[in-house]
Amino acid sequence: MNEPSKGSAKTIKLAERRVFSQSFKPLYQEGMGLVEQAAEYLDGKGRAEAKKLSRTAATLYAAESMRLTTRLMQVASWLLLQRAANSGEMTRDQVASEKSKVRLDTASAHDEA
Repeated sequence: MNEPSKGSAKTIKLAERRVFSQSFKPLYQEGMGLVEQAAEYLDGKGRAEAKKLSRTAATLYAAESMRLTTRLMQVASWLLLQRAANSGEMTRDQVASEKSKVRLDTASAHDEA
C-alpha cells in the first residue's frame, strides 16, 4: 500500500470550505441574530429583571452579562471576518491575520460557573 509522504499530505479544512461557500449565509444570519437577541434582552428585560436581584446576585449577573457580551462580540467579529472573506473583500491570508486577533478559546470559556 502506497502512503503519501508527510510533506505531500494536505489537510482539508471543512470549516474553512464552508465559510467560503454559499452555505455560510444561514450560519451568518443565525449567528448575528443571536447576538442581536441577546443584546435586546440585556438592554431590556434583563436589565429590568436585574434590578429585582439582591446586591450580590446583581453583581454576579452584571459580571456574567459582561462575559456574555464579550463572547458575543467575539462571535460577531469572527462572523464579520468570514463574511468579508466570502464576499471577496479580504483574502484568506488577510482573514487569517485578523482571525488571530479574535480569541474564542480564552480561559474564561472553560471556567465553571
